[in-house]
Amino acid sequence: MGRQSQEQGEVIDANQAIEKFPSGDVEALKSLFKIALEKRDFEISQLVQRNNFFMIFQGVLFAGVMQSSHEKPLVTFLVCMAGLLISLFQVGMASGAKFWQEYWEEALKKIESRLLLHIHRSDDSRREIWSLFHDRSEIYSEIVSRRLQNHKAGFLSPISWLVMQRFSVSRIPIYVGLSFSVIWLVMIFASVDFGFTGFYLNIKGL
Repeated sequence: MGRQSQEQGEVIDANQAIEKFPSGDVEALKSLFKIALEKRDFEISQLVQRNNFFMIFQGVLFAGVMQSSHEKPLVTFLVCMAGLLISLFQVGMASGAKFWQEYWEEALKKIESRLLLHIHRSDDSRREIWSLFHDRSEIYSEIVSRRLQNHKAGFLSPISWLVMQRFSVSRIPIYVGLSFSVIWLVMIFASVDFGFTGFYLNIKGL
């Protein structure tokens, strides 16, 4: 969250030709902001739920492979193939959700800028204007680091250091899906025997 001022000229452009937005435009901007915020929250919540589904499904497949007696190598091979496909679908799902999250957050930033411009030009009683969506990462870091310094654990604790790395929660499901894809691929190669003295394919148990 960052405070905007006329001198900064980042969100509020004092030189912009528009002097005052019509009331109809303001109401439209408010509606658009609400819709964009709801869509962003929807994408994030659905990402968590969908990712949990893929994780549980792959966990069941992995447990089945590990606990099987491997008496039917073909079945083991097919289960590993299914696991690989599901992990790739997980990557695609998470990537698509990340795309739309980024889209709605960018829309929120632009709509919020227009609303703040209107407030600055039409409401003389407002001296400070605060922006929730912006690209100035140093402001985010300053706010969070100040809160961490007030905690009993201290700012230099390992947990505080990890928090300040600002890992992307929405990117982690993509990394998890890619990791599972590599694991399933290794298991597939471990269950298939390739020969080079005349090509042959032999499916064996793990």
